[in-house]
Amino acid sequence: MILILCAVCTIAVSAEGIGGDVTSPVTEPTTKPTTVPTTLPTTIPTTVPTTVPTIVITTVPTSVATTVPTHVPTTEITITVEPTLGGGKGWIDTHGNVDGATVYFDGAPQGNIAGGILSVAVTPTGSPVRTISVSKSGYTSWSGPLSRMPSGGEHVAVYATINPISTPTTVPPVQNGAIYAQSNPAGAAIYMNGNYYGYSSITIPNLPPGTYSMKATLSGYTPDTRLINVYAGQTAPYYPTLQQSPPPPRSTGTVYAKSSPGGAQVYVDGTYNGVTPVTLTLYPGNHNIVLKQSGYNDWSTTVYVTAGSSQTINPDLTPAIFGSISIGSAPAGASVYMDSAYQGITNPSGGLPLNNVPSGNHIIKLTASGYNDWIETVYVKPNANTYVPVVMTRPGPDPTPVPAAGAINTVSTPAGAEILIDNIFRGYTPATITEIDPGQHQILLTYTGYTGYSGTVTVVSGQTTPLAIGMTPVPTPTPKSATSPAFLIGGMVTILGIIIGLRRRS
Repeated sequence: MILILCAVCTIAVSAEGIGGDVTSPVTEPTTKPTTVPTTLPTTIPTTVPTTVPTIVITTVPTSVATTVPTHVPTTEITITVEPTLGGGKGWIDTHGNVDGATVYFDGAPQGNIAGGILSVAVTPTGSPVRTISVSKSGYTSWSGPLSRMPSGGEHVAVYATINPISTPTTVPPVQNGAIYAQSNPAGAAIYMNGNYYGYSSITIPNLPPGTYSMKATLSGYTPDTRLINVYAGQTAPYYPTLQQSPPPPRSTGTVYAKSSPGGAQVYVDGTYNGVTPVTLTLYPGNHNIVLKQSGYNDWSTTVYVTAGSSQTINPDLTPAIFGSISIGSAPAGASVYMDSAYQGITNPSGGLPLNNVPSGNHIIKLTASGYNDWIETVYVKPNANTYVPVVMTRPGPDPTPVPAAGAINTVSTPAGAEILIDNIFRGYTPATITEIDPGQHQILLTYTGYTGYSGTVTVVSGQTTPLAIGMTPVPTPTPKSATSPAFLIGGMVTILGIIIGLRRRS
């Protein structure tokens, strides 16, 4: 009995281990599966989704008896595939000079420049960017190709410059002025820029604002020469007081003027007398002599001349450090800056002189209400006045053209002569000097070793006036030869003969 109960329990336990059902006995198959898959699938999709996938592989025996319960043990294998970024991330850095400008990649807007740059992230293996454009209302547009796409983690820089759209505007016509000349004594002949205009008292009307060379001459008196500034809508006075010249016979003395370096302009009592070396024939008395050489400081002295005397001046000119600037043609009341430092405002005629300016390049800027800013780099020559014409424009479309100024095309033989227009240095020959107000202007050409040229030129609005000058070499002074001994002996013999003759008569 006991043996029968043990056998029944053993069968029940075996059935529960197989299927968990003691009422359905299972006969264990005599043939067990021999083939079990040991390798996993080797093909994984090449397109990797953004979310990391999990692949579950279930292995099941290939040969199982049909009586095996449906709940078969399974084996799960999890494979994690790391995503890639398509080669990493790079950046295209667009540098611009105007904040707020929009940057386009192949016509598609990417954003606005801020703080001088816009950095845009791109995928190196994505669609390449070919053209970059930058634009903003009121400015010219910029466009250019991208040199190459950035690699992963790399920045590729692009530099774009856009400029304000210039809109010239109507500039009100400049109001002319006049010069009233009255000499003491009256009746002197009046010259302006070398041209005779009549006898004083006289008014010379309709003169554009600027500087004019005036001269008054009267028989028996020393001429008077000086520069007169004419301002818009004003009459400038010229009141020369003439000094009486020595009565005949007018004995003279000489002053031989030379300098180191040579070629300096010589002024005697304010009148131009050529360039060094030069012999000056002067009336007795005190005379003021000034030597001017571009790039050197002016040199001056007072000499006392006696009849029949001869003297020499030979100064060493010192290099100059400072020059000056004359602002012209700007609106009245415009603010002037030099190298960002405020200098003042322009006068009613639109001008402003800047004195004691160190030689070299300087940035000149003008601002005025209702006008676009004007800015330019100006080179200042030592001991010279540099004229800077300024034409400021108003913002807005459809401007009225600015009335054209004139120009002078100057050539000389030899070339390289200094050009001074109305006593302002304007360059070297050959040159076309532009932005000159219509009217008459005094022109002076100087060249070392040659006699200077001085004359007047009439400038017509919108036209270029040609001027060709052939300069002549300065003659070398011939030293006075010493009196020969034969001449002295002959003279003594003659005098001795006259004395003997007179004694015999007596």
